[in-house]
Formats: sequence, structure tokens, C-alpha cells
Amino acid sequence: MSLTIGPAFTIAGYTTLAAPDYDIECDATVYAADRVVGYPAFWLHYLSGPLGAHRESEVAFEVQATDFDAMCALLNDPERWPVVSVRLDGEVWLRIVYRNIEEDEGLDFVEERPGRPAKVVASIEGHGFTSAMTWAELLAAAALPDEHLTWAQRLILMLPMLGPQELPEDAEEVMHRTLDRIGATNRSALVGGLLDAMDWRIH
Repeated sequence: MSLTIGPAFTIAGYTTLAAPDYDIECDATVYAADRVVGYPAFWLHYLSGPLGAHRESEVAFEVQATDFDAMCALLNDPERWPVVSVRLDGEVWLRIVYRNIEEDEGLDFVEERPGRPAKVVASIEGHGFTSAMTWAELLAAAALPDEHLTWAQRLILMLPMLGPQELPEDAEEVMHRTLDRIGATNRSALVGGLLDAMDWRIH
């Protein structure tokens, strides 16, 4: 597997502390990593890490250990924070940032709007997560037009933003269909693992 990372850019208002003294706040430099969504190793990493379904994800995606290790090295690089970008409405973007600060790692979901400072709308830390989306909002956002990402890719990428809540009866079927479209097998176990990990409830 040949993994490459894209060009560097900044997200206005999304800040970090500048080296070497780490006492000055500045816009964080991040790196476009949108191509990772084309690799099963990415989905294995994403579903087993941020979404907590590690065992079920290993069964659902047949990934060689060397490919998974290479993906982990890219996504966890402390020198180059990778970002996967999801276009929302118009010029609004959701930037999914791997915040690779030693002892403060996390996954930030950053909303970027023209003329406004960026806003972290959800975040996954080592000890838990904050959420920012209802099921209806997730489906609506996933269905927005996108030249680069499929509906299924968009839904899974935004899935960690969905907090504990009651879901409609068809949610399980939607999850099966979504996982199928990103190449997952043994989907029943994975759907069950995700529901348990995220504390969702079907009604």
C-alpha cells in the first residue's frame, strides 16, 4: 500500500501551541489526507478507534497487518496532523482533524465557515467524546451533494458526531447498507458493536 499525504494548510481559528516553547498560540498546520478513504485500512482504523468497535471491524475488513500499520503511522503522525474534509452546505466544511499531540491526542470535528473562526463542534478524546448531531441531521448532512465522497463515506465519517440517543427502527438497516457500500463484510456483528459502543438505542 502506497500512502501519501497532501499539502499543508491552516484552518483559521483552529489553534495549537507553537514549538519550541509551546507558549504561543497559533493556527495549527494540518495536512490534507482525503485519499485515505479509498483504503479498507482507514475504515478499520476509523471504526475500531473513534467508534470503539475494534474486534468487529477486524472481522469486517480484511486488511494485512503491514497495511494497517502503515495507515496507523500516517494517521498518528505527530509532525503532520492529517485531515479528512467533508463539504457541507456551500462553502462550509467539516474538517476531521487527527490532533496528534503527545498525551493529548484526539479527533476534532471542526466546522469552517467563510469569514468566521473555526469551531470545534465535536471531539473524541482518550476518555470520551462530545457529540453535536442528531440522527436526522446526520442523514441530511450525508445526503448533501459531494464530488469526492460517496453518501456512505460521508455518513461513516460523520458518525462519531452522533451522541447517545434513541434511533428510529430503520437505523439498523441504514447502517447495514452504509457499511456494505464501504466494503464491510460480517456487517451484523459490526452494526451490533457500533450500537453498543456508542450507546445508541433503537425504538
